[in-house]
Amino acid sequence: MNILTKNFLVYGTGLSGTSAVSFLLSRGAKNVYTYDDKNTTQIKDTIKLENLDDIKSLDLECVILSPGVQVIGNKNIQKFEDNHIPYISEFSLGFMFSQGKKICITGTNGKTTTVNLIYEMCKTKYKNVFLCGNTNTPITKIANLTSLDSIVICEVSSFALETAKDVKPNICSILNITNDHINRHLTMENYINVKTKITALQDENDIFVCNDNFDIKTSAKIVNYSLVDRCSGAYLHDGFICYNNKKIINKKDIHLIGEKNLENILCAVTICKLLKVKNGKIKKVLKTFKGLKHRLQKVMLKDNITYVDDSKATNPDSTISALESFKSSIVLLLGGSDKGYTYDNIFEHCYNVRQIITFGDMSEKIKQCAIENNFENVISFKHMNDAVKYAISIAKNGDVVLFSPACASFDEFHSYDERGNKFIEIVKEINEEN
Repeated sequence: MNILTKNFLVYGTGLSGTSAVSFLLSRGAKNVYTYDDKNTTQIKDTIKLENLDDIKSLDLECVILSPGVQVIGNKNIQKFEDNHIPYISEFSLGFMFSQGKKICITGTNGKTTTVNLIYEMCKTKYKNVFLCGNTNTPITKIANLTSLDSIVICEVSSFALETAKDVKPNICSILNITNDHINRHLTMENYINVKTKITALQDENDIFVCNDNFDIKTSAKIVNYSLVDRCSGAYLHDGFICYNNKKIINKKDIHLIGEKNLENILCAVTICKLLKVKNGKIKKVLKTFKGLKHRLQKVMLKDNITYVDDSKATNPDSTISALESFKSSIVLLLGGSDKGYTYDNIFEHCYNVRQIITFGDMSEKIKQCAIENNFENVISFKHMNDAVKYAISIAKNGDVVLFSPACASFDEFHSYDERGNKFIEIVKEINEEN
């Protein structure tokens, strides 16, 4: 793509959009126009558009879409198509201009944990390692910093892939695909098609890393990881993470909780072994890596009651993964805002759940679903605060109080991060008083 002396429109002026503006200007774009559906303030050195009615007159080279821009059913996207104006994601723009070996991870759950593991492991061998994408560092922010000897590790969301063009990773992985973001992509088929774009342009010189039971068509070389069998990548055998018939670490020495996190670890180890990272360095990272906030994070152990913050669980499959991580009796907190899911599958995995507490906009819907699935020990609250306080009040010796909402957070909070912080605050405040 030629940027120098060309005109561009950045649609969506959040974190990624603002980064795209800076990148385009740094590369000598003639004019950078901006537009946002929420009509936010103007960005320095850009021309803010109030509407896109005269889009053809701007002589645009391309439109750069922020990941938050809804594509399906968007009349503005139709205007671009009607006027034959190309549009790509901010991720595509940054990917085109990033140098070095590019590692891309997507999937419904586990992306952030996996890319952070890969990043920490790669830093033990390589000097120029970058972590970007869906991790609060847009790829356009680091693209100009990369060189031919760089390792660029990208967490790639379905929103970024939806309008991705010319994305051809050296190594990529789809961790899993389960029901999520249907309010954005409308159908599961659309969602799957978007996710699998990560490997669509790969060829025999590239590598696709996946679970040994993952079925996909790709031209790339496939390297598997497995929880049950020896395979071409990392695998679990006799309680050890192994690679190429060599033990790396006993799983008992790993802080991360649950089978899904073991899969994330196996993926990360496989990719880092392909990048020639030594076993000892991998072991050291795994022994010290304690996970990320709001992802099955142990908040506190008090009176033999374990409090776990899994606020990042914004869909039922994430919550199911959390439930499968504990053998103890569970007090489960579910609720938040609607993402268009059904919740029946959760209750098939509630064999060690003794109490369900629901809250927020979806409180009554989830409660009714629980009752319909023959789980009657359920109580609902309008607000999350009250639900958490009740959970703490009824928790018993040996319980796990699991905050794994299975819903978005936008009824009471701006993000799952804010919601998780509130959970942690309430848990610590009440337990420190007692």
